[in-house]
Amino acid sequence: MKNHKFCPICRCNLSSKQINEVTRIACPKCGWIHYANPLPSAVAFIMNDDEEILLVKRGIKPGKGRWALPSGFIEENETAEETVLRELREETGIKGTPIDLIGVYNERTSYYGNVLLIAYRIAQRGGSLYPGTDATDARFFSLNKLPKIPFKGHRTIIKDGIARSTASDLRITVLKSKITEAIITHSKLHYKGSMGIDGAVMKLAGILPGEKVQVLNYDNGERLETYTIEEKHGSRKMVLYGPASRKGNVGEKICILAYANMRCNDAKKHRAKVITLDSKNRIKRR
Repeated sequence: MKNHKFCPICRCNLSSKQINEVTRIACPKCGWIHYANPLPSAVAFIMNDDEEILLVKRGIKPGKGRWALPSGFIEENETAEETVLRELREETGIKGTPIDLIGVYNERTSYYGNVLLIAYRIAQRGGSLYPGTDATDARFFSLNKLPKIPFKGHRTIIKDGIARSTASDLRITVLKSKITEAIITHSKLHYKGSMGIDGAVMKLAGILPGEKVQVLNYDNGERLETYTIEEKHGSRKMVLYGPASRKGNVGEKICILAYANMRCNDAKKHRAKVITLDSKNRIKRR
């Protein structure tokens, strides 16, 4: 790091001074103070579906020839997110988008002094893996075969990134589609058992033929699980087949629910498709 001897403002000799209980280098003439602030750096953490972590072999000091996470210093007029994506692309050829912030860490180095590490979890969105700027190699490593990483901050980021990725992989079942206030038009006992739905309504709701659904009867409180049959588009048919026909009568009102299983992070952004029908099974709201 640069060892200041002369004031960059007035060129006067600098001296040590106690400021806010900290010994700092300051100018006795103009009052300029040298604050040894850490250098801000952005760090990329990518773990693929095979639970492998992306590392680069550094081509420059510090840690030249050693493995580390893709990272680089934040440039003037650049956000930390912009930096992490730029460094990732430059060092590995991979394009990505930030998922979330893992954390902010401090790394003491003999080469740059204190470095402030701002670490992001990144999702790969394209590109081809190859070593680029400041890297001699780039590859994915399985968790049980990670090479020795010289930077304590990077080791901590990997530990925290793995924990965060594992937690975010938790999957939950959420509502995917809802057809509400549908009127039962037909009932047929002697059948394998399923829920017949107007094909046009199914398509609008994003429900597939043969998909598992839950059917709720507004009039008698009955609930059942079955699979769907696609009726003729525009027929306005809502048909209870087989044993399901015992759960409702023609003219009664039902609600049809379909679900999806997804990661928690995806579920936070998910919005279910809701289709409301009128008394003739025509689209009322969507």
